[in-house]
Parts: sequence; C-alpha cells; structure tokens
Amino acid sequence: MRRTISVIVTVVTIMAAAAPVAAYAQTPDGQDIYNRRCARCHKEDGRGVPNKYPPLAGNPDAADRDHVIDVVTNGLEGKEILGVKYDRKMRAFGNRLSPEEIEAVADYVVQLSKSAPSQTPTTTVPAGEGSVANGEALFVGTTPLRNGGPACVACHAAGTYDRLGGPGLGPGLYTAVADYGQGDLAAAIADPPWDPMIEVFVDRPVTSQEAADLAAYLADAEANATTGGTPVDLLAVLGLVGMVVLFLFTLVVVRGPQRLYVQKLRSAR
Repeated sequence: MRRTISVIVTVVTIMAAAAPVAAYAQTPDGQDIYNRRCARCHKEDGRGVPNKYPPLAGNPDAADRDHVIDVVTNGLEGKEILGVKYDRKMRAFGNRLSPEEIEAVADYVVQLSKSAPSQTPTTTVPAGEGSVANGEALFVGTTPLRNGGPACVACHAAGTYDRLGGPGLGPGLYTAVADYGQGDLAAAIADPPWDPMIEVFVDRPVTSQEAADLAAYLADAEANATTGGTPVDLLAVLGLVGMVVLFLFTLVVVRGPQRLYVQKLRSAR
C-alpha cells in the first residue's frame, strides 16, 4: 500500500512540475506574430510607411496596451497619429488570432512603441530572390499557381496588364512595391492580411517562391513603368463596339423591311 501511495505521489509531483513548463511552451511569441502579421505594413522596426501605414515606434497610442488590443481585435480606420491622418483601413484580427495571441502581440507593440524607428529598411522576406519572368507568367496565368489559386490578373492590374480588361475587383498594383517594399509584399502575398484574399486563398495558398517571383515581377514592372495614359478597359471598348454593331444591325434588319412595307402601302394606293 505504501509503495502504491509513493508511486502516486511521485507521478503527481512530476505532473505538477511539468505543467508550468508546458504552459510556458504554449505562450504565444508576440514578436513572431508581429513579424508575420503586422510587419508587412508597419515594418519590423515599427517605422510604418509614410502617409499609408502609421508608425508604431515612438507612437504614444501604441504604448497603450488596452488600445492596441482593441485595434488589433476590431480594426481601425481614419485615425490621426502624430499629426498625420491615415485613411487606409486596418483589418480586424479578432477572427484570425486567439485572445492570447492578441495579448502577446500587444505586449510586443508596447515595447516597440518605446523605441525610435531606424532609417535602415527592414523586410520580413529578403528582396531580390524571385524571378521576374516566372512572376509575370504567374501574374497573367500562363503558369498556374501550384495550389490552384486564380491568376492575379483576374482581379489586379499591373505593368501592361489590366485585370483581363474587366472591372476593378482588386486594386491596381502599380505602386505596390513602393508602398510595401519588395520583401514585405512577397510576405503579404504568401500570407495575405486582406479579407478578400484570405477568402480566395485560404485553401489554395501561394507558395513562398511564387510570392517572391510575383513580387519580383511587380518590382520590375514598377521600375520600368512608362508615364502616360491610363490602361484601356478592353471590356468597355468591346461594349462600345457592340453597341455600334447593334445599332447598325437594327438599321439594316428593322428599318429595311419597314421601308419596303411603306413602299408597298404607297404602291397599293
């Protein structure tokens, strides 16, 4: 009996000692979450993107942990920070991160707010590792995405390609690299923070190499962009041509017999 009790006590003691270790191992890493989810817009050093995405380093709002938790959970739009108004909407992450992950990333943002942003560009993915030719083929769909996602040109315009000539289902990417940086853009393509892209690619993710290739193509297209007119919407042109053809068809098919009928009436008199 004593031996049984001793074994039980030993097992309970081991489990009690292991519990804090297990709990510690499961604690989310706020910096890792930030680098994967936030750095593509706010940058790893928290400097943000001028006039587009606000800085977190040196930002007094980012030092308020409860405010950060609320913003990460529910999103934010139209906020003036350090005298600059940012109109771009930050998406809510309450349905993508657990409460524990949100608290962890908030703790890291509070730390980041106490630092001064560096002047050295930082990215979550090294730039220059993609193939421009492969990226262009992926963008227009001549090379299918490995996991079956739609070609970018179905929704986005970039370079000389204009959304298959259709309406703007997604924003133009003419300045995407200037807005994000090539490496951060590649990270955003592989793990998108935008709800429409999440819905499209959640079961058909873009691989890291495909994302690097696409970012390389967009960087090249942006660097070699020519100034001038806006790309022509081919569907609009085709629609206009169709209206003209329909009008001419109506003149020939409808007006022709009508004239013959009027002539017959006149001759019958």
